[in-house]
Amino acid sequence: MSLSVILGSGVVAGLVTLRTSERKIAMEHITKQREIWRGKVRTKSVDVTNAIESKSLSRLCELYTEFSHLLNPTDAMDIAILDLLKEFKGNNLDSEKHIEFIERVSLWLKHDWQRAKQEAKPWFFLSKEPERISHETFLSEHKNAT
Repeated sequence: MSLSVILGSGVVAGLVTLRTSERKIAMEHITKQREIWRGKVRTKSVDVTNAIESKSLSRLCELYTEFSHLLNPTDAMDIAILDLLKEFKGNNLDSEKHIEFIERVSLWLKHDWQRAKQEAKPWFFLSKEPERISHETFLSEHKNAT
């Protein structure tokens, strides 16, 4: 075996190792940040419940701002969550809307968790991104299950 073949295979092995470790570091960082992000959403959701119970419109306004910074302003399902918060801060504290808010946030958290698990898999096990279940689909499946 020639010296150039040995050196060439060593360089290739080094590049593969470097790429693998870079991906691992990036995934660990992203996964950790998303875990923190989901924790914030959970905490803020409880804060919404507390603000509704205490009828604190000023707190609901703050929470709308905080959620608008956590959610995707171009995603229809995220916008639906923000729209519910707009209703709450407009003094529409309907309990059915509150339940819908909780369900929508739960579906969002479940979807993000599924995405995080999928993305943490090795590249050769990756498949398409998990589908996010709409609130309407959730309701129709929930009604059929009961």
